[in-house]
Amino acid sequence: MRKFRYISLLMICMLLWSPIVVDASNVSIDTKQANEGIVRISYAGLNKKTKVMVEKDSTVYYYDLKNEEDFFPLQFGDGDYTVAVLENVSGTKYKMLTKKSFKVDVEENSVYLKSAQPVTWNKDMKAIKLANSIAQGKKGSEEVIQVIYEYIVSNIEYDYSKLDQLSTDYTPDIDTILQDGKGICYDYSVLFAAMLRSQGIPTKLVKGYRNGINAYHAWNEVYINGRWEIIDTTYDAYLLDNGTSHSIFQDKNNYNKLKEY
Repeated sequence: MRKFRYISLLMICMLLWSPIVVDASNVSIDTKQANEGIVRISYAGLNKKTKVMVEKDSTVYYYDLKNEEDFFPLQFGDGDYTVAVLENVSGTKYKMLTKKSFKVDVEENSVYLKSAQPVTWNKDMKAIKLANSIAQGKKGSEEVIQVIYEYIVSNIEYDYSKLDQLSTDYTPDIDTILQDGKGICYDYSVLFAAMLRSQGIPTKLVKGYRNGINAYHAWNEVYINGRWEIIDTTYDAYLLDNGTSHSIFQDKNNYNKLKEY
């Protein structure tokens, strides 16, 4: 969790340096699905550290582009967005390859049903096939949420040694988490979000702080019965492992949200 603090320092350095736009015909920003809450970035021949910037008003998020094609969320609501692709020059300096500004009228909660960084999934992944299996025959979203929640808190262990091995650009892979049967809070939350989204249940990945946890933390918000409810599978897995009673829905007063995806 503490490693992710270094990302914020990197972002500050990037903002202090004004990148120059260069010709990059092999890089594209596709906004055809913008009203569904996602934008597609393509970079043929990607071979350097590259970032994607998504900006609306005063809110700016940065992501790592690790594949020649990937999707990124437009989760800041309706309005004017600017998306840019930045390539590393040296150290913390980046040059702007391309950027695009556009207006978005996002379909309600659609972004929280999509596969987009850092919650990436597809129907062929083992974790999604598992979600389909354990959700089969369940009546309504509440039962689906409950069985997937129970599976994760009962079968995924917290990996206390993983933090010291992580790179600053780490993004969870849900099938690896499932196979390993362990992970950190980021892993729990991405896995839960992907499995629920695959079942048509809008789910956010949220980062910030929780009372009682002295470190950067990740959890989920799930849309159910017309409102967003907090679910913290990492915390509840810890309580279960220690024989402590727990409830699926958390008190929002215990959480300080900084970012959501």
